[in-house]
Amino acid sequence: MKLVIDFETINDVSKKQWLIDTLRLMNISFNTTERRQTIEEYNLEIDEAEKEIERGEYTTAADLKKEARLW
Repeated sequence: MKLVIDFETINDVSKKQWLIDTLRLMNISFNTTERRQTIEEYNLEIDEAEKEIERGEYTTAADLKKEARLW
């Protein structure tokens, strides 16, 4: 079976990363074709990341260590 996912249609970077991480965790092989990120895309990602931090949507290193102990 072959799974085809058009990563270009996933605009949320965190969702793309979640998908890649999940596929790797489940040991599902996949191939991607990547293109260079434009400066505009890079700046949009930075802006979104800053907004997430302002909204409190982040994990501290201490919280991550606590969570990792439960794995």
